[in-house]
Amino acid sequence: MKKEKRILSIGAHPDDADTYCGGLLSKLRDKGWQVRLLSVTDGSAGTYHAEVTREELKLQRRSEAAASGRLLSGRYDVLDYPDGQLQVTLEAREHLIRYIRTFAPDVILTNRTNDYHADHRNVSLLVQDASFLLTVPKICPDTPYLEDTPAILFWGDDFMKPYPHQPDIIVPLADERMDLKVKLASCHECQYFDWMYWPHYTERIEWPREKQVAMLSERYHAGSQAEADRLRGKLTELYGVESAAKIRNVETYEISEYSGPIDEEFLTIAKSVE
Repeated sequence: MKKEKRILSIGAHPDDADTYCGGLLSKLRDKGWQVRLLSVTDGSAGTYHAEVTREELKLQRRSEAAASGRLLSGRYDVLDYPDGQLQVTLEAREHLIRYIRTFAPDVILTNRTNDYHADHRNVSLLVQDASFLLTVPKICPDTPYLEDTPAILFWGDDFMKPYPHQPDIIVPLADERMDLKVKLASCHECQYFDWMYWPHYTERIEWPREKQVAMLSERYHAGSQAEADRLRGKLTELYGVESAAKIRNVETYEISEYSGPIDEEFLTIAKSVE
C-alpha cells in the first residue's frame, strides 16, 4: 500500500501556519496529502481589548484555528506556550521533537529566523534545532525516531537583513487558491477584523464584514500578484513565455540548509500551473 504523504505547517500563532502557505497546502490536500497545522503559542496576547482575558482569547483562537483547519481538511493544533513569551528551551525543543515524530511529516513549513516577532524567530530556531535530532534514537527515546529528516521549507517574507528570502521553490496559484487564503484568514476574526487594525485604523473595526473581507481580499491578491510580477523573469525561465504569462499568483519557499531530501511528488504538485 502506498504511504500517505504528510505535510506539517508550523507557526508561532494560530493565524500563521495557514495564511502564509494556504495555497500550497490546498494543492497538496487536493492530491491526497494529509495536512496538519500547528501553532506553538496559544495566541493569547493578540488583542487590545483590556476586558478580554488571556484565557478567553486563547479559547477563541483555538476555535478560529479549528475552523481554518477544516477548510484545509486538516487538524490545527494549538500548544499552550504563552503568546509573546516563547523561549528556545530544551523543554520546547523536546516537545516539538515528540510532536513532529508522532505525525511523521514528509515536509515541514515554517518561517525564517529573520523576522520582527520574537515568537516567530524562536519557532524557526526550535524547528531548526529539532531537525537533525528527529533522527537520533537517544533523544526523546519515548517516541520512535524518524529514519530521515523531513524536507524543511521557509515560507516567503519581505525581510532583507541579513539576507532576503530566497525563492528556491515558486508555487503558482490559481485565483481560487487566493480566494481560499482569504477564507482562511477570515476564520481568524479577532485578528484580521480587529487586532490588525489597532492602533491606526480602528475605524475599520466597525465596517460591515463584507467590506472588511473585500479589503482583505484586495490586499492578498495585490500582494501575490506583485510577487508574481517581480518573479516574472524566473517564471518565464521555468515555464516558458506562454505559461508564465498566465501565472497571476504565487507563494515562494526557501529550502533550509538543514532540510532533508525533497520529495519529487511534492515538487511536481507544488510547481504545477493551474
